[in-house]
Formats: sequence, structure tokens, C-alpha cells
Amino acid sequence: MNENETTAVINSPAPTGEQQPPESISTAIIPQQKLKFNGKDINSLEIIDGKTLLEKDLPPIRFIIDKILPQGLFILAGSPKIGKSWLSLDFCQTVATGGQIWDYKSEKGEVLYLALEDNLNRLQSRLKKYTSEGIPDLYFSIRALKLQEGLTVQVQDFMSQHPKTNLIIIDTAQHIRNNGNDKNAYVSDYHDMNILRELTNFYDIAIILVTHTRKLDDPDPLNTISGSTGLVGAVDGIFILDKDKRIGNKGRLIISHRDTEEHIFKLEFDKDNCRWTFIEEETAAESDTPFHVTINKFLQNNPDGWTGTATELCDKLAEIDENFSYQPLTIKKQIESEERILKKKYGIEYMPDRNKKVRTISLKKI
Repeated sequence: MNENETTAVINSPAPTGEQQPPESISTAIIPQQKLKFNGKDINSLEIIDGKTLLEKDLPPIRFIIDKILPQGLFILAGSPKIGKSWLSLDFCQTVATGGQIWDYKSEKGEVLYLALEDNLNRLQSRLKKYTSEGIPDLYFSIRALKLQEGLTVQVQDFMSQHPKTNLIIIDTAQHIRNNGNDKNAYVSDYHDMNILRELTNFYDIAIILVTHTRKLDDPDPLNTISGSTGLVGAVDGIFILDKDKRIGNKGRLIISHRDTEEHIFKLEFDKDNCRWTFIEEETAAESDTPFHVTINKFLQNNPDGWTGTATELCDKLAEIDENFSYQPLTIKKQIESEERILKKKYGIEYMPDRNKKVRTISLKKI
């Protein structure tokens, strides 16, 4: 993009009695100046100094669902037919009724669910699994325009009529995104996400975009989300739903947000009630990391154990994972810091040898 090109953004929504635009950050600290660009008047940057920022009385983060869903733009990703729509509907019902999901309370509000891959018969059938009386504050639509065709105006119109709305779910994101080629996919995805983020910031709501994961064997689940890195990089957080086995009922939900702690929930799909039920929470420290996966795989190939120097271990692990980036000076410290997890979760015992001139590392499955 050259300096004469501009990026289209949504018009600022007309504020209602309950929605006000975000405040300016510059509270008479350094007044904005008028600048010139291509013959046009533009404003200088809005800035705030560090002392004033620390002293500024800012509101706390608004949580739509306590601890797991703050205000902002989020992606819910998973493979096709895994149960993303059931989880989405559960989120919708929880917020629309002011209930809770897995011990996490919600802030009651009106909810819009854009079920763009469904029809009314299917939606009715699903809703009957959850209620026999209906949910007055939950609204559905099975058709919506794309972002560049007027979706933002449709959302603004809905918000003007339903100012208590605090959650919008779009299922799936592909139906409202703009079609771009591989060459400009990053720019297109990032631009689309910024448009939606403007809505979340203006109305102080949460928007969840449901999308798919790719068939990709990657120890980092974030790399499996369909779309360019611009899609993931521009949102405020990620929910990834996956299963232990495709035909099984057990799975996990990985939650990674900018403003909250990471959560990993072990879940089980209840076929009778069509809900993901909570089993337990797995701490981020004990979750599978590329480091854990690589060392575990290495010892599975060496059932009698292995002993060698830190340099030799790095070389061996790099043969298993070419992206393995630990250096000899740091891998020993990493193993020592992960010793409890390696032993508890993977049955890997670490035995340092400090008595020889050449220090070695011994690892064994127990």
C-alpha cells in the first residue's frame, strides 16, 4: 500500500442513550495539532504520558462471562462437526439468561446469534434441546451481508434497537469475510478483523467469530486456525475446541486472551443434553507444549533411557523437530524447571551427573 492509499473503515455508529463512543486518551495533556498530508488537514497523534496514564481512573475489564470472555473480538476454532455450534449456542443461552457455564457466571444481556450455515428448522431443533419455553433475549438470523457489503450497518441497526446487547456470535466467519487472494490474504484478514474490533470497542461488547481449523499436525494449536496470521494477530483472543478422538466425546477447550489468564478445560460432550460438560481445568504450565512433546517422543524412541551432553541432546531433539530452538546452555535449565511436570505427566525422570568433568544429562521413562 503506498502513502496515497487509504484503508476503508466503518462509519462511527450513532450513539444511543446507553452507548457512548470511547473517550479520547489525551485529556488536555498535549493538545492535538493540525498537520498537512497530501494537501489535507489531519490531526497529530493523541498521546498520553506514562505518569498520567498510571494516575488515570480507568474502568475495569468488562467480562461477558466471568474470567473467560471479556469484551473484545474473539475466534472460536475447531474442526468441522466437532461441536462448535453447540458450544456457541450454550454461550448464547448462558448470557441471554444471565446464567453460568462451568461455574463461570455471565453478565445478563441481549444476544445476537448469526447462524449463517443453518436454517430455521435446524435452529429450532437445537433450541428445543435447551429450553421448552424459549429465550426472549436471544435473537437469531440465518442471513447477513459481508463486511464490505453492509454487515456493520446491519449490526449498528440491531444495536440501536437492542442497546442491552453484550454478545454477538457469527457462525461462521467465512460467510462475512471478504474474498482475497493468497497474495493479500494477510492484509484482507487483518482489515476485516479491525472493522469488527471497532464495533466491539464502540459498543463495549464481545464478538465471537466461529471458524475452522486446518488438518495440520502442529504442537501449537494456534497454527492450525484456518486463515492467514492476520486473522489471529488482529483479534483479542482465541478459543480452540478439539477432541482426543474424532469419534469420541472427550475434548478440550484452549482459551488464550490478551487480557486474561490462559485456560485449558477438559470437556466431555453430553449427547443427551447436547452440551459440553466440564471435567477439570488443566493449568497452562501442565499443558502439552512443543518442548514436552518433542522430549516425550524422543524417549519413546529410546525406551532404555538416554545419557549424553546438552549439545548432543539438542542435536537429537532437532532431528525429531526441525523447529526445536533450545540451545545447550539453556536446555538443562529448561529440563530442571519442567522436571516435576515431565515426571508427573509423562513419566520422564531426569538425572543430572555433576561428578564428571563432562557434565551429562540422563533421561529415562519410568
